[in-house]
Amino acid sequence: MHAAPPSRKSLQQTVEPAGILRPLLVLGFDAGLFGVGLALALLAGSLGLKLLGSALIAAGIVRLFLVGHEACHGSYFASDALNQVLGRLAFLPSMTAFSLWDVGHNVAHHGFNNLKGRDQVWTPFSKEEFDRLPRARRIIERVYRSGVGWGLYYFIELWWKKLYFATRKEIGSARLKYKLDSVLVTIGALVWAATVVLVAVRTRQNVWLLAAVSFALPFALWNSVMGFVVFVHHTHPTIAWFQKRQDWQRARAYLSATANVHLPLRIDRLMHGIMEHNAHHVNPRVSMFSLRRAQRVLMERATGEVLSYRLDWRTYRDCVRRCKLYDYANHAWLDFRGEVTARVAPRIAVAAT
Repeated sequence: MHAAPPSRKSLQQTVEPAGILRPLLVLGFDAGLFGVGLALALLAGSLGLKLLGSALIAAGIVRLFLVGHEACHGSYFASDALNQVLGRLAFLPSMTAFSLWDVGHNVAHHGFNNLKGRDQVWTPFSKEEFDRLPRARRIIERVYRSGVGWGLYYFIELWWKKLYFATRKEIGSARLKYKLDSVLVTIGALVWAATVVLVAVRTRQNVWLLAAVSFALPFALWNSVMGFVVFVHHTHPTIAWFQKRQDWQRARAYLSATANVHLPLRIDRLMHGIMEHNAHHVNPRVSMFSLRRAQRVLMERATGEVLSYRLDWRTYRDCVRRCKLYDYANHAWLDFRGEVTARVAPRIAVAAT
């Protein structure tokens, strides 16, 4: 029998507050990374340097988004006011509306991860649902789960539908703050685009080239990174999805249906601890500065319930091949033909914990 994992409160007590100086320095570094990349993409003389600038912009967007993500959880600063204000600013380059991210991520995803009908992130269709989809939607689902379609998935299914002027149909409610935050990120995008046009005119560069390397390409790269990250966090041949809330609760999906993924070349070390995902789901209020320590504590005290693995090409290819559709009644991953590719034994919680 597995030992009971630490509670959310006890996991919080294993870490020290980050204070205010360190978060400000990290935020400043990430904003500087974005700014240096933008300057390079706009002003460099060679295409190679401009593309390097694109990569730096994308890296800055990812890191700034993760700061905003922490602030939206209320875990970046001790001050709620700083989290609210600077979190919104950190979200501007990714064009993420702060309040919409709050309702979609904090409420829906963290509250009900891997529970069909509540969680909205990479929820697999059943075979019956997939067969009823229009032909065009079936094609795009195949693209999403092709192993390279993460960016398109995140852009369409999450950002466009749920994180930018989201409709009541998509998120179940309509509030003024959702619209105001969407207006805010739109203003940020317009300032970004105007800067590109102004530099193009004053330096006599091709405006479409500058728009591509300093805006479109970095934003596409950002969507790809985010789509990939959320895919590997909750999709794996041993990770279960649930249709019945009772089963979901018994399996402690916040712990058992998440993955701690180590990326090649230790790239995960550059992503503000977000890959320490089991600890993050047990307690989203644990600061990103303390997540590695919290993850170690969790793995020591919840041996057998925590999925942790090092991602390589073989494991990723196997995950993509197996995880297309899901049989919720029998807990099995299926391919698009409906054939079983992996049977899942949901990790059931220890009695009386």
